[in-house]
Amino acid sequence: MPMNAIDITGNWESDVLPADRLQTREPEVKQGQTTVFRQRLQAPAGIHALELVYWPDQDSRLGKAIEEKFDGFDGLSINGSSVRVAFLKMEGTREGYRALVQLEEEAQGSERELQLALTLCASRPLHTRLIGDVGRNEGGGVYQALPPISDGQLAIVRGIPFHLSELNEFEIDDLVKDSPGDRGSLHPWNDGMTLPCYGAKVRTAHFLGMIHSIDVANGSWFSPKGDHGYSHFVGDKAGEIAIRWTDGEETVVPLVFGFNMWYSRAWDMFWHWWMYGQYIGHLDEQMFSGRDDGREIVEEAVALVDGIRAMGSLSSNARFVFSVDLGEREVESISLKGDPLLYGHPVVSAVTLETAEQCSELPTLPDLGSVKSARKPVSLEQIETGDWQDRVERLQKLLYTYVDELPVLDEPLVPDGYFGPRYRFDGNPDSVYAATFLYRNGPECAAYIADNGTDCSSSTARQAIPHYIYGMGIWFGFDPVFGSLGNWFKLYRERSPGELSGISEAWARGVGELLREAMAFGYDKFVRSYVDWLDNALFAEANPPHWNRIVGRSCYTTYEVEVGGTVEKGVRENDGHGICMWGRYMVWHGMGRPADWNEQHFAATEAAVEWIEWQLANDRIRPGVRKDVLFTESECAHGSYDIYSSYNCLHGIKLSIRMAEQLGRTELAERWKQLYERLRQGILDHLVDPSEDGPIWHTEEDCYWQDHAHKLVPIQLATEGDSYTPLEDWASGDSMDRTFLEISENSYRHLMRSENYNCLRMFGYGQGMMTQSALLLDRMADAEKFLHLMLTHTYLPHLEGWAAPEGIIVHRSGRYYLPVNGYMGQDSHVADSTKAVRLLLGIDDNDPGHLRLVPRYPADWTKMSISEYPVVTGQTRQSISYVYDRGERGSASEHTFSFELQHPVDRLSIRLGPYSPDTRIERAYWNGSEIPFACIDSGDSRWVWASHLSGKSGIIRIVGV
Repeated sequence: MPMNAIDITGNWESDVLPADRLQTREPEVKQGQTTVFRQRLQAPAGIHALELVYWPDQDSRLGKAIEEKFDGFDGLSINGSSVRVAFLKMEGTREGYRALVQLEEEAQGSERELQLALTLCASRPLHTRLIGDVGRNEGGGVYQALPPISDGQLAIVRGIPFHLSELNEFEIDDLVKDSPGDRGSLHPWNDGMTLPCYGAKVRTAHFLGMIHSIDVANGSWFSPKGDHGYSHFVGDKAGEIAIRWTDGEETVVPLVFGFNMWYSRAWDMFWHWWMYGQYIGHLDEQMFSGRDDGREIVEEAVALVDGIRAMGSLSSNARFVFSVDLGEREVESISLKGDPLLYGHPVVSAVTLETAEQCSELPTLPDLGSVKSARKPVSLEQIETGDWQDRVERLQKLLYTYVDELPVLDEPLVPDGYFGPRYRFDGNPDSVYAATFLYRNGPECAAYIADNGTDCSSSTARQAIPHYIYGMGIWFGFDPVFGSLGNWFKLYRERSPGELSGISEAWARGVGELLREAMAFGYDKFVRSYVDWLDNALFAEANPPHWNRIVGRSCYTTYEVEVGGTVEKGVRENDGHGICMWGRYMVWHGMGRPADWNEQHFAATEAAVEWIEWQLANDRIRPGVRKDVLFTESECAHGSYDIYSSYNCLHGIKLSIRMAEQLGRTELAERWKQLYERLRQGILDHLVDPSEDGPIWHTEEDCYWQDHAHKLVPIQLATEGDSYTPLEDWASGDSMDRTFLEISENSYRHLMRSENYNCLRMFGYGQGMMTQSALLLDRMADAEKFLHLMLTHTYLPHLEGWAAPEGIIVHRSGRYYLPVNGYMGQDSHVADSTKAVRLLLGIDDNDPGHLRLVPRYPADWTKMSISEYPVVTGQTRQSISYVYDRGERGSASEHTFSFELQHPVDRLSIRLGPYSPDTRIERAYWNGSEIPFACIDSGDSRWVWASHLSGKSGIIRIVGV
């Protein structure tokens, strides 16, 4: 088997690189520290050079691993003698450096021993190859290859020679729906592969690779709703190895994630974590928040040893070695098969048979005399008895949360140091979970609001997981901006505006939603300074003034394009821009609509509307077509048009008109009304699609948010400034209101055709938005199911308890789940999920002169109370408390609702329910006296309105049969 090179990268050993097991710890090698890698080889006579390759993009900074000694690297020794080498830059699209060391010539036909040592400021070796002809091995311990179809290449990995078709390293940037190829399988994958063994008497079979061709942890939001084909869970079968014996029998070795296959890059991403092209850091110490037992559980469960481990975070098709003891039985063939439930297939890049005697039909591999300790063989008896399964189950328990192990709560959990509204809901476990969720996530939303932005990730959560498709349940600990939620409560009490700084960054899409939640729960101490920072960024960071994708991040200020003589600077994140607009309105409204604040901030209000006006005025130049809707560079639209981006701006214009009218800016308000109607009509003309359910709102098919719950943005934004009962109010509005309502209801039916209530993998954009929509459309049966899934999948014991991550992936069995998409408690997601639960409370104070209470609790919740909850009445903020008692299991016979305000109100309406549609309401009483009432059918339920009420407190009693 003559070849001109053999890769020995996977043959280096060091004190931190164990040869006989999976490595689960890799301390950082800091500047000035070094690691010595060694290997001893019997090199064939044809070997004449040693090649070292250094890739800067796999290092934490240029030259660190070789101590910046490109021209005189002295970290290599051969047979005890130091060799000084030069790394020369290689030509090609990827920047790399190569050092070639000529070896001393030996007598013709003789082998020589090579004792190699490599000293690096790194925890992993450089890519290393022996250059020259590699001959056949005629000696004792026989390694024989199941060869590839192509010439391929040789590698020594942990002392075992392998014949690969190719050595393939790769990075995963995005999940692709089409297979990325076979990743260098031994043979091309055609629903599997069968490898003839010709009756070889095999001691041990070694399989190289043991990853998946789609090497991810989960499909994240990038796969369609209900699609589990991209999600890899420990314990799931990825395929099998079928061993056919010469006597006709067959033994099947299952390929199981967490046993003899791994997935994603659990270890590399922590030691050398790149995200979005930026080096994040070396996170070994933070893994499992310092728990050593987590590493031990992994090591015990996984029957793999490390193969070739590149510097950096690249994976490869030579990543692991799996060995099976075949007891010297004669093998006819070995077949590899995949699992039809998963996209892609297992990757085995090479198979080496360690035979008891040479099989003439199989090529022999060179034995270079490497250390033979790199073995963790599994016996056939272990496979047949399944004794590995207990260890895999321990690993599952480490990584996942089991639904049937949720804690039983008699009372809601209240965070340490908590202050704010109080909640008590009874009736079933979900009701207690809901109160617990609000106690945690109401203040969590507010903790994003400091004197400036705190970025998109939680400012209080002390644990997180890797982002998106890398999330497999392995978590790490770190120090968030405010240390913990308890410490944030302390800081909030002690600090004054100007004394609580964030990090001056915030995603525009999350800004308005978090401001809304902070105001709703009464945590408004820092909203003024935050909005000052936000408004300053509007003018400083983009031209014409608008809010960039990430407010405060300078990289988004460099996008420039000339539009009709104006240099447009910054990205068109129109959904984020519109959300900032209506978020500022909610701040102004929550403060009691102060005219002086409105005046002080009106320049930003005006500029924000003018940005929308400017885009429509210049749309024939950029993007080059007149549509009267907004061209958006965003996750939701991807350089196109969609309902979410345009409607957020439309809503922002509507609310800005009210702010202009308060200040007497009549002409400006009239101009904005014309802009509003133009954009409103443009949405109807260009952002409506046909469907089996009638016309529905347009969202981009290939957008990231594959649940498309943002299609219902008109319903979701009704509560921001307008109404908690859009079904009733829009039906009685103008023709455009009714048209928007009809299309929104069609869109809801379209999204619910599959009756799939699991949108959890996009926690806010999916589950949160769908729950909001079901509630606001009075689809209470749907809402209860959406809520149940949300509330029973937010218990994350390793990640701050009852938290709201950016996504939850549920195993297809429904038995367990894990948080994904990193960022524990990511801005928009925590805000939209918290709002969904907050809507149950029903505090509609959008009209300062008319307080409406419209609680929407699931029908079988029996008694719900809140206290110290903020509400806007007139020009002031006060608090409200109420108790809603619906009797045993929500009986329709009698509902009692009592409330108390700090100050009386002149106008109050209360809607109670839901009742089943066949319930007959007989009487209503107000403070003991019978009163008229209105009974309406809305959504799937019946509701009772009591209107024209007033006062500071009162009791309503509804009697029905």
